[in-house]
Amino acid sequence: MINVDNLLKKNWYLQGFNATPAMLYGPAFSMVRDMPKALGFGYCACIEYFKDDVCYYAYAWDDLCAILEILLKKCAGNKNYPGYLVRENEKICHEVLSAYDRIERKNWQTASVKQLFSFWRQINDLSAYLCSVSHIVEGFSLTTEDKIRKLIAEEFKDDILDKTILLTTPRLHSFMTIEHYKLCLLARLIKNKKITLSSVTDLKKYPDILKKLIKHQQKYFWKLNGYTSAKKLLPEDFVDEIRELLSKKVDLDKIIFDYQSLSIRVKKRDALRKKIKNKELKNLLTIGDKIFQIHDRRKECLTRTIHYLDSLLLEISRRFNVSMNDLRYIRALELEKLPGIMPELKKRRKTSLFVLLPGLKGLVFSGAQAKKYFKILEMNQRQDGGIITELKGACASSGKVIGIVKVCRGEKEISKMRPGDILVACMTQPEFLPAMKKAKAIITDEGGLTCHAAIIARELGIPCIIGTKVATKVLKDGDLVEVDADRGVVKIIQK
Repeated sequence: MINVDNLLKKNWYLQGFNATPAMLYGPAFSMVRDMPKALGFGYCACIEYFKDDVCYYAYAWDDLCAILEILLKKCAGNKNYPGYLVRENEKICHEVLSAYDRIERKNWQTASVKQLFSFWRQINDLSAYLCSVSHIVEGFSLTTEDKIRKLIAEEFKDDILDKTILLTTPRLHSFMTIEHYKLCLLARLIKNKKITLSSVTDLKKYPDILKKLIKHQQKYFWKLNGYTSAKKLLPEDFVDEIRELLSKKVDLDKIIFDYQSLSIRVKKRDALRKKIKNKELKNLLTIGDKIFQIHDRRKECLTRTIHYLDSLLLEISRRFNVSMNDLRYIRALELEKLPGIMPELKKRRKTSLFVLLPGLKGLVFSGAQAKKYFKILEMNQRQDGGIITELKGACASSGKVIGIVKVCRGEKEISKMRPGDILVACMTQPEFLPAMKKAKAIITDEGGLTCHAAIIARELGIPCIIGTKVATKVLKDGDLVEVDADRGVVKIIQK
């Protein structure tokens, strides 16, 4: 039996976001099983702590550093290695999504309970395989972020913020950017035709536009899925989004122009990179381009995965007449224990800690034991005592504003956001997009220069500070703060 107390003595990096175990069991397990199979190296353990649908994901720092070291050695020995990782990841994702579709074509409602369990386990295994290569992302991004910023500052001396953002501009659009661009094209078409849009039925007179809308919905119905649960969007949901764009008189032409001008920004980026003398910085930026592609594809595919996992779980919930919210705390190997395991799942939802290790099926603790272990993990995340009046992080999108804080730790809290509020989150996920559109600024505990919050904030043109570590712990709803993203500082004006 593994000594968990000794394991927790390691130095851990905590990454917080809203999630439930059933949506992440495959990806978490792949860190200690599928990644080593695919790449020959991986993690010693994966630890997840859950409390009321909020998750803290723990990475061992020595694992992250070891993965970076191996990655850099492989890249030094073979300049095509980053490209190989991109291609391998793309191939795996294509295989997995095709397999998902085959499973979904089965008639789940007429399938036996045994078949349902088998389908759900297959999707868990497929989601683990999907992440096998992409778990290299954290090994690179979490360990090199500060170094890249430091090297850029040493290289250029002035206009550091603008140069940092330009130098780390991805060569390709994120999947969320592509979806938003296509929706804006549709909105502009509706605007130009002067269509009064109140519902989908208003488009029946315009079959070509209706066809485009339906096609868009079928392709992106999953875009607001979160790691807690799925949210299938209907055509009417996209109509509501278009109406919002039009009612707020969003500059659609600018969004479309900015999207289509990426190649111009990339040319400027490449021209600036040619001026870099530091070989280490050049190398890290080059690898970072490939890591972004892998990261974005993983986020897209995992967001789509949630649809399959949650839909199957919903059918299992219906068969056993058990709570769907609690059922999301089950592990794949425990399905045969239904419905007797439900009281334990209810306990896990309040507080639980999952430990996944090479060669083992995993350990799970709930209640006081889970809290005890999480406190140990949290040790290195805490700030010393005293009244905190200022938080520091990294600038992901420039600007300076003052506003009221709204802390959103999970999907259920997003609805409290009002236009002009400051969104504070552990880290943002695709389902945070409606709240991000209302925000005057964004502050996160976690994240890097190409994280979801950074990319969306730049597109929205609002200030964003990432990597504060403690924003969701220190800031409270109603706090008045000044967000000075240019300096990476959040000043608490009034609590």
